[in-house]
Amino acid sequence: MPSIVIFGAGIAGLSAAHELVQLGYAVSVYEVNAQPGGFFRSSRLKQDNMPTEYSWHGMGPWYHNTFDLLQKIPFSEKGNVYDLALSRSIAFGIFPDTAKAQFYDEGLKSIPKMFGMDKWEFSKATYVMLKSWTSNKRSKIEYAKLNAAQTWKPFLKEKSYKTWRSCFGPWIGSDWSKVSLHIAGDFFRKQLISQPSHYHKADQDGPAWTHGAENGWLLFKGPSSEYWFNPWLKYLQEKGVRFHWGEALTKLEFDGTRIVSAYCGRQKIQGDIYILAINPYITAEILSKTPALEQQKELNLFKYLTQDEPHHQVSFRLAFAEEIKFPRQRTAVVVSDSEFNLTLFAVEQVWDKDVDLGKNIKSLWTGTSCISSVPGRIYHKPVNNCTKEEFIEEVKAQILSCGALDDLIKEANHGKGLKDFPMMKVEVWHEWEFSSHGIKPLQPKWVTTTNTQAYIPAQRTSVANLFLAGAHTQTQAQVWSIEGAVESGRRAAKAIDDRVEVLNQYRPFWIKSLSRLDDSLYVMKAPQIIDTLFWSLSLAAVGLSV
Repeated sequence: MPSIVIFGAGIAGLSAAHELVQLGYAVSVYEVNAQPGGFFRSSRLKQDNMPTEYSWHGMGPWYHNTFDLLQKIPFSEKGNVYDLALSRSIAFGIFPDTAKAQFYDEGLKSIPKMFGMDKWEFSKATYVMLKSWTSNKRSKIEYAKLNAAQTWKPFLKEKSYKTWRSCFGPWIGSDWSKVSLHIAGDFFRKQLISQPSHYHKADQDGPAWTHGAENGWLLFKGPSSEYWFNPWLKYLQEKGVRFHWGEALTKLEFDGTRIVSAYCGRQKIQGDIYILAINPYITAEILSKTPALEQQKELNLFKYLTQDEPHHQVSFRLAFAEEIKFPRQRTAVVVSDSEFNLTLFAVEQVWDKDVDLGKNIKSLWTGTSCISSVPGRIYHKPVNNCTKEEFIEEVKAQILSCGALDDLIKEANHGKGLKDFPMMKVEVWHEWEFSSHGIKPLQPKWVTTTNTQAYIPAQRTSVANLFLAGAHTQTQAQVWSIEGAVESGRRAAKAIDDRVEVLNQYRPFWIKSLSRLDDSLYVMKAPQIIDTLFWSLSLAAVGLSV
């Protein structure tokens, strides 16, 4: 069997390794870090053993390839990661500063109340959403260039608009100032009408249950590395995958037809097939060293794919000396009036009881700042220009001023508000570098934006033995996500060996049919199918009335 060399031990690289080693290939993985997981990994602080994450992550009901993969990874002698390490659904709520928290308790009926929309606003917002759902070529070409927040803005009052866009960071995982209508529409379509549902066995939290369309997202029952990557690494090593840590790819040697070798510094690495599963910014830098390679099909997209600056999504932890309860199970918080687009979750709500939160820590909240260009309320600086101390003070101020959060804390803790609980520390993921020149990550993070859709490469390149993996490559998940990373790894493996199975995203017949019709209209430069149907029905109604 051909030997496979994979660069990158993130989710995409490990997914490709998982599929190929099962089929008998000799697989070697080279990773710049000392551990697997990429942007999903976790760590623990040396001084008090407190767990920390690059960012907190959820898995939606449309994560078909992810859930399928998790069922194939042993967690312990009692079962696999899917059965033993996943939580039940979390309840995402919108938490404003001066009103009550709103949850998705009544299905679609909840949306107007969650975002403060009246019926007319909701109708107009739904109309825009349906246009994105029923477009194919038009969406990928035109809607991919339109900012989602700006597209909805004319149809919503200021308060509804700001609340609506506040969910883009926590839910879509990107900066609302850069998310396209194409990505936002596709994301909510998958969330609301995904199939099939995923069955889960009974556990200590209750009877068997199913996770399907409109349901909340799932988290791991412990830190990511401890509950996913460590068991996965052990399994892959037992299968024969060879890992090389602290090895950064620096150059690819190209003979005009094939990759003949690769270099990690001075170390020469040779294999039959190579997979690049590293972030696109580093990939673009490596390709630029070999102009003949940089000009190859798919590879020539990277200079345009990386034209936007990296996404500065900064994770942090709030550690409390007393346990803080919530009135409902597994509450996830969107701090909707936060300038930094903060999202929060108290991890003890889903983590196993024997997971150590750190010395003397009784409650541990993990959070993420999802936008880096909006000035804060204290120092009037965006995240990009804050010192670490300023960032922490802004985060605390934006959380403590959230009245909806404080009300729920008081409800569940006998009248004690958030300020009544001693905060031991605020910790920021250690790889962020704050300076007067701006914030900088150890590894730049790419996300899908309005400038990148046209340049997303396929997994197969024109170089016969070079393949690509990563959530920045073409997937049905579309958005930069865990599911996109797993799917991309599987698609890269399938491009090498067709026996690999990749699960497709669900699109109902009515959406497929309307999308095909809209493709024809788009070629003719006619209005979108929903617009066409609306005006046709309106004219017909006028004709009947006459």
